[in-house]
Amino acid sequence: MDVIELPDQSEGKAPVWSSVKIRAEIIAKINFAYHQSAFPVLIDLIIENLDEENRIEGILVELTANPAFIKPKAWRVDRLARSGHICIQKRDLELDAEFLLNLSEAVLGTVTITVKKGEEVLDQFNHNIQILAFNEWGGAGYMPELLAAFSMPNDPVIDQILKQAAKVLRKTNEEPAINGYTSRSRKRVWMFASAIYSAIAQLGLDYALPPASFERDGQRIRLPSEIVSRGVATCLDTTMLFASCLEQAGLNPIIVLPEGHALVGVWLQPEELSTIVIDEAETLRKREQLDELILIETTMLTSHPPAPFSRSLQRANEIIAPKNDDTFSVAIDIKRARSHGITPLASRIEKPTRQDGDGGTTI
Repeated sequence: MDVIELPDQSEGKAPVWSSVKIRAEIIAKINFAYHQSAFPVLIDLIIENLDEENRIEGILVELTANPAFIKPKAWRVDRLARSGHICIQKRDLELDAEFLLNLSEAVLGTVTITVKKGEEVLDQFNHNIQILAFNEWGGAGYMPELLAAFSMPNDPVIDQILKQAAKVLRKTNEEPAINGYTSRSRKRVWMFASAIYSAIAQLGLDYALPPASFERDGQRIRLPSEIVSRGVATCLDTTMLFASCLEQAGLNPIIVLPEGHALVGVWLQPEELSTIVIDEAETLRKREQLDELILIETTMLTSHPPAPFSRSLQRANEIIAPKNDDTFSVAIDIKRARSHGITPLASRIEKPTRQDGDGGTTI
């Protein structure tokens, strides 16, 4: 987890006791997904008295934020011993969920922690924090597991895509039921993934270039209904759309982030990684070689005409080949993330229709 130690930036009145110091750790970025997953914002808060001769009694510690994405919080400290310190235990903060949900552009916020005795300011720190837009992921350098929140199986367009996938199966004389791993057949799961690939390909999406170093620094992600309504998507957009479909189909997807790119994978049997996040591609290669996992290059859906499903698998394996290990970032297991409380984003749905005259399928 990225944390910041608040620097000494004392403001306001000169402190009565300059020996009083605030030591705090706070997250570097925040978004609605972080709040929804109930992760802590204030990691640590210690008030120190460096004076070897005088104790301090009756102090108040206050935390405020601007804009008010965090509701004010206060702690009373009866006594601070000579050369002593106190670690604030109840550090849970109440976030303004509506503010974070409705934030359409990233903004810079400030968290202020103040120590007072009466009206006198003993110490004060101000620190900036990035408040990300509702649909913005902070990158692999900042809690990469939060990317799992952007797999949104309950978005209305997902069921419609799966309905198209069922039609694809029916046309090939296969059982059209989308029933996850109940068949206990790896071939059946492979066919599910292929049918979903074909259904998304029928949307006629166009490729949008992602921002540089998005896998490290993050980016705004088009949510499923937005992809369908606008008809354009980056590699991470199509990857998360595909993951949403796989999850709704009862399958276990993973997200793979090589340098400058994104892939989706699906377990061919009800498996998962040993941890939410891994940073070695070798693990994926071994599971793929054991016929337990397939990886899919989703941008091939945006080709005109779309590349065959088999070619998307081949290309994905080329991307995670051993020669590229030095630039591999992370892989995130969606099922494992769910078991750790990372839930899909609450939906803020656009109307899922598109009339663009480009031949793309309207859902």
